Amino acid sequence: MKPPCRASIRQDGLAAIELALIMLFFMALLPVVLLFGRAFFAYTALQKGAHDAARYLATLPLPQMANGDAIVQHSAFARQLVLDAMAETAPQLQALSVSLDCIYADDFYNCGNYPTAPLQVRIKVSVDMPVDILPQLTRAWLPQMAPIPLRANATLRYVN
Repeated sequence: MKPPCRASIRQDGLAAIELALIMLFFMALLPVVLLFGRAFFAYTALQKGAHDAARYLATLPLPQMANGDAIVQHSAFARQLVLDAMAETAPQLQALSVSLDCIYADDFYNCGNYPTAPLQVRIKVSVDMPVDILPQLTRAWLPQMAPIPLRANATLRYVN
């Protein structure tokens, strides 16, 4: 029987050192990947909420869309659809603005201002996602981490 070669023992030790160095890099990269994964997840939910609210307003009958009192209630419900979608996904997010507009042939206005049917309905949502997933030690090294701005738009053709 042949004794084990010394070169293979040295190679095993070298592989362990390489693994340790590579693992340090990937462990430092993991919080960044988790942060942006969370941002994409929140953006997807925000976009879906904006699309659902635009679809709701785009399917309102014209008498309700042209009535100023009725459109206030429907607009509040559409805003609540967006806020509920945000609350389910990321409860720490606070909506900066939720804009509901009706697009006519010449320009866009608040819904309910004109008795004619709009061409399109548009929802714009603005949210700033705070960067709080990183550990406290990392935040001490990177104090300039600003919130991540998330903006969602949904424009649908008015069908009624």
